[in-house]
Amino acid sequence: MTQAERYRRVARLHVRCLDQGFLATLGEGFLALMYEAIDRADETTLLVEEDSGQVQGFVTGGTGMGAIYKRMLRSPVRLALALAPALVRPSKVRRILEIVRYSGAGVLPAGLPEAELLSIAVAPEWRGKAVADRLYGRLVEDFRKRRVEAFRITVGEALGPAHRFYQRMGAEVVGKVEVHGGEPSKVYVHRI
Repeated sequence: MTQAERYRRVARLHVRCLDQGFLATLGEGFLALMYEAIDRADETTLLVEEDSGQVQGFVTGGTGMGAIYKRMLRSPVRLALALAPALVRPSKVRRILEIVRYSGAGVLPAGLPEAELLSIAVAPEWRGKAVADRLYGRLVEDFRKRRVEAFRITVGEALGPAHRFYQRMGAEVVGKVEVHGGEPSKVYVHRI
């Protein structure tokens, strides 16, 4: 499988499994570009679990969104084409701006680690087979190698299974935040 195909499959899995989040509404083209940027930026990582060419799951993490945005802006035509359908809808433009604001200063509670688990997803047919545990463990190890002492995770309050997973993996709730107006999320910290 080529890298471009891997990014498309990760994007497809994101749309399939993280469909309650706003990013999924931006489409596979945008997500493939985003995951390529995450994979190529020095400050971020994309870890994929595969079997026989099928993407079972993935996890992403890093220190700051700036590197991702800069990478995506290196492909302005691809980015514009991927975002074009969203840019004609004011509600989507507003939510894009909320995400950019969230990744900046002032939205999160003070004292949180800069490093963050950005996304994790496992295909439904691979759930219950420790794929998420392995991916999470690989991200912890990646952060450890980068000398990161802790990372944060932001999870929508309504996502009960995700909360149970992060708690089981050793993360602790440290606060709350609203990324999108009226939609509360809990913020976890995992200390390495």
